[in-house]
Amino acid sequence: MLDLIPVGLRHCVPTLLLLLLPVTLQAQPYDLVIAGGRVLDPATNLDAIRHVGINGGTITAISETPLAGRDTIDAAGYAVAPGFIDMNTYQHGDPLFRLRAADGVTSVLHLEDGAVDVAAYYAALEGRALIHHGVAAGHGSLRAIAQGDSTLVIVDGMVESGDEDSLIYHALSPDELDTLAALVERELRAGAVAVGYGIAYSPGTTHSEVLRLARVAKDYNASSHYHVRDFHRTRQWGEMFEMFGAALHAGGDIHINHMNSIYGSYSPNALAFLDSARAHGLNITTEAYPYTAALTFIESALFDDWEEWSDERFARYEWPPTGERLTREAFGKYREEGGVMIIHPRNPESIEEGVRACLAHPLPMIASDGAWDDGMTHPRSAGTNSRVLGRYVREYGTLTLMDAVRKMSLAPAEHLAKRVPGMANKGRVQVGADADLVVFDPDTVIDNATYKECLLRPTGIDFVLVMGVPVVRDGVIQDDVFPGRAIRGPVME
Repeated sequence: MLDLIPVGLRHCVPTLLLLLLPVTLQAQPYDLVIAGGRVLDPATNLDAIRHVGINGGTITAISETPLAGRDTIDAAGYAVAPGFIDMNTYQHGDPLFRLRAADGVTSVLHLEDGAVDVAAYYAALEGRALIHHGVAAGHGSLRAIAQGDSTLVIVDGMVESGDEDSLIYHALSPDELDTLAALVERELRAGAVAVGYGIAYSPGTTHSEVLRLARVAKDYNASSHYHVRDFHRTRQWGEMFEMFGAALHAGGDIHINHMNSIYGSYSPNALAFLDSARAHGLNITTEAYPYTAALTFIESALFDDWEEWSDERFARYEWPPTGERLTREAFGKYREEGGVMIIHPRNPESIEEGVRACLAHPLPMIASDGAWDDGMTHPRSAGTNSRVLGRYVREYGTLTLMDAVRKMSLAPAEHLAKRVPGMANKGRVQVGADADLVVFDPDTVIDNATYKECLLRPTGIDFVLVMGVPVVRDGVIQDDVFPGRAIRGPVME
């Protein structure tokens, strides 16, 4: 071929090839193109119409001009945002993954309590997950093991059942605390993302235990995620001060789960406390979900004093399978059976004010606190993100669209990247970032799940991509695709 070029021009061949190379590359189609959508990148505040090119699970082009793709999603009129990252979910597996994917979630993590065998948890989901997933070292269950509990039934690294009631009120002996610290360290070395504590469900946990384990987490550059003790009107802020103590003692990252649920109408005061703590150098973060009612297991230790309640109190509790508000008799009956129940507040209006305070404040991230119990769950498992986008962004104007996207994607990605460096590639719509993306209609997106019909999927989230693979397409969950990968800390010998 070189013989066909005049001798006087042959020295120009390398330059000619370089000039032609961009044209050649541009002519090659991308694996997938998201065309003409409103791209929202919370890391750079980009909010503009762009065309996104994806190759091999990575964003490789963001262009003002159209791109050619082997597959194309027409995103005109849609927003294109980083896939949402939910740091507080339970009972991981396909049913929960499908619910959260339909709500725009590409990564879920069980960071309130967690696994007792982290390696087994990840092994069970390898190659079988619709979306990305991660788990903490589970304080509550490991605590029971440290006390010699032999009743626990462990499946795929998670406690499925057991009789821990006799142990949750017990303050650990020094030897038991040493054993617990060693168990937590073992799971961190197996790659646990964080240490998760349900302190409210293990009331025997001492302050010394909290401080000791926070230090273990810090030694592994892991954050500590807490369901703090219940807020009490006569002991108010004690549970908050315990978190400040953990941050001071350990110097690590302390995270308070679902602030709106813990503090309700006191949420503005609690947020002011956190602002002050952060101003003094304590690294404390938090999260919220956009509902006024909570959910937990009726058999939990939180309700051990139920026989002392007034008759009026029982009406605040709803049994999801039937939708009935409970009586003393019904509560006793269902407590023997076990299962999840909805907890309605005494004053929904003031609790709603607390929810809005959490969403409007720049600190709280968005996390569902969603679970799965044989189809019985809270509507937050199906509609958390779409509810924020539809009701609190579009209808109420509580926060901007970009702020909502940041709370759902970039903020949790940055929080987790300290322990899991790969998370620095998520929560962004940028060249080189993972192609975890959600394409939704900001004018129509809305949640549909209710406390009785808790599995109804949202409207307006039409495409969700995990590593460039559509797991939701035209609003339909795709079957037999498993692009989800482990979100895991460093694994050590």
